[in-house]
Amino acid sequence: MPKNRAIYDSRDLEKASDEILKKVDRAVVAAAFKIRDEIRDDFKKDITKYKYATSNYYKMAEGIMVGKLRDGYVKIHALGSKENKGDWKARFFVGGTMVRKNSRGDKGLIEYNSAIDDGMKNANTILSTYVKNTLNN
Repeated sequence: MPKNRAIYDSRDLEKASDEILKKVDRAVVAAAFKIRDEIRDDFKKDITKYKYATSNYYKMAEGIMVGKLRDGYVKIHALGSKENKGDWKARFFVGGTMVRKNSRGDKGLIEYNSAIDDGMKNANTILSTYVKNTLNN
């Protein structure tokens, strides 16, 4: 759709608004994937918090995923998927766990990883940039 569009009939206005909505939806999804990638990078950088981390920690970052576009909204979550083995464990790191105890004492906990919270701080800026670029083109 060109930047300037002549509208001669109200039906043209409906078509133009549908095209704009489709563009905005695509921008929302593209921004969500950009944010997801940044969150995954932050998640991987926090490996130093965990004393016994292995290389599987990096694979868990794949559990941070983008949901489906529904009514103009997209969720970014750390629930993982059925297809990828082990990435569902990311939810324990993102949420953190309580101290586990047994009769012999504390068994430890998984420390909270703030990657998603930190990534959401820049999310609004990224989203507005993507939407502006889409509407200007």
